[in-house]
Amino acid sequence: MRLYRVTRRRPRGRGRHAGTVTALDDVTLSVPAGQAVALAGPSGSGKSTLLRLASAQDRPDAGSVIVDGVRIESLTSRQATRFRRRIGVVSHDSRLMSALTAAENVMFPLLYQRVSFDPYERALRLLDAVGLAERASVEVPDLSGGEQQRVVLARALANRPRLVIADEPVAGLDQRAATEVLDLLKRMTGTYGMTLLLSTTDDAVAARCPRVVRLRDGAVVDDFSADTGEAAREAARRWIERSAPVL
Repeated sequence: MRLYRVTRRRPRGRGRHAGTVTALDDVTLSVPAGQAVALAGPSGSGKSTLLRLASAQDRPDAGSVIVDGVRIESLTSRQATRFRRRIGVVSHDSRLMSALTAAENVMFPLLYQRVSFDPYERALRLLDAVGLAERASVEVPDLSGGEQQRVVLARALANRPRLVIADEPVAGLDQRAATEVLDLLKRMTGTYGMTLLLSTTDDAVAARCPRVVRLRDGAVVDDFSADTGEAAREAARRWIERSAPVL
């Protein structure tokens, strides 16, 4: 993606006074298919804005955002909605439906799509993969915080998305639960050759990804990759051989 400028209107001062601030400015970022990338930086550095652009929830004021061959800024509202079906979202504030069971939460987004598989069976397989097979019929209020976040992860992967967006996915979890969720997130996206964009303010979390892109004041200030060539080629192979989701 190549972004010249993204601005936001934010309140300044008191009452009705408001001002325009630059959220991202002169950002160029290329992420190969199948790579896991951490977007690191303090609050307000532009991480969440970058994720919103990549997931077609927002558009740049100037520049281009191209994801999986799709130019985001040229999409109509309906096309953007369809595009977002190809993306899995894992966030610390992702909401589960408390009246439903873990399995029902995972399968719920699939009920509004044409799919060639049984949504309930897919949900059970994913819950098994995240270690919650025995909790499939448990309602959300009876799950721990770590278990709920694993349900969020399973739901995000239900349609085998090409891209997974993880915005502070372990914020608020204790160290043990955070480690479990991060390990599952990396393992499952790697298994299916998905591209992972993860934002965090925690350097320890960022270090779990093979590539770290640091942002400050809406600009990229560092880009470090520990990927080996073989690892990158393997991720690309899984991407090419993946089964395309039914849209």
